[in-house]
Amino acid sequence: MSLLFAAGLIKVETPRAMFGVPLVSLRKSGQMRQGLPLVFTHIVEFVEKHGLSKSGLFRVPGSVKRCQDLRKSFDEGSFPEFEYRDILTVGSLLKAFLRELPGGLIPEPQRTQLLKVFKASKEEELNQAVKTILSSLPEEHFNVLCYLMFFLSRVAAESHLNLMTSENLSIVFGPNIFPPTMVEEQGQCNDLTKYLLENLIHLLPNIYPHASTSSTADEGDWTTEECVELLPLIKISSNLPKLGRVGRLRKRMRGFWRKLFSCTSSYDIKSAEASLGIETQM
Repeated sequence: MSLLFAAGLIKVETPRAMFGVPLVSLRKSGQMRQGLPLVFTHIVEFVEKHGLSKSGLFRVPGSVKRCQDLRKSFDEGSFPEFEYRDILTVGSLLKAFLRELPGGLIPEPQRTQLLKVFKASKEEELNQAVKTILSSLPEEHFNVLCYLMFFLSRVAAESHLNLMTSENLSIVFGPNIFPPTMVEEQGQCNDLTKYLLENLIHLLPNIYPHASTSSTADEGDWTTEECVELLPLIKISSNLPKLGRVGRLRKRMRGFWRKLFSCTSSYDIKSAEASLGIETQM
């Protein structure tokens, strides 16, 4: 056993570790906000703000040494400041975070169920079958999947600049979202990832509406700590997931919207919450 530890083959989960740690453990240790891992959103927000137009994003690996240093910094409990030159490295860091989640982002039994219905279901039945399986994911996994897939859809929207079409993204992220147990399943996992991206609005709710931070946006117009782009309330309401865990989700979303609407005086918080069906009573 000591030889395995010395060789680094056994990961020791420390209180502050952020990589290779179950999502539920990150939640219990206070390393989540609004249902999402802090390290995960820190990475995604940087890439979205500075890297959507970067050719080679997620395809070209960044500096191995820099990636190791950033990862060590996260696992020691700090949130390092990224530089523009870090875009490709931070992209590699995102893939590593997903790839090293114990059991994968899509764990069993949902992984096997999804592959089965993807191969066997009729086209007109597929969306509902996949949606039902996804809604049965553990809450932490479901939240991360929603945030990730809508982020990747925004990456694909800039494919004329970054060359990352939904097909290219599925090749890169398929093994990280659906870690295959057999080599021959890799292609199926990639095809399923592409299907999720191209049918996203029918399969997952956009419970984390996010500001567009393309290269054409003015620097400093919005910050991730303050405001995000406002969507029509009726649209947001229709996207809320109808899950058994809706009580906890609504409580978390209530805090999110209070922070959101505090950025502008043109919205009334109470009327917004009423539109969303969120009770103001605890």
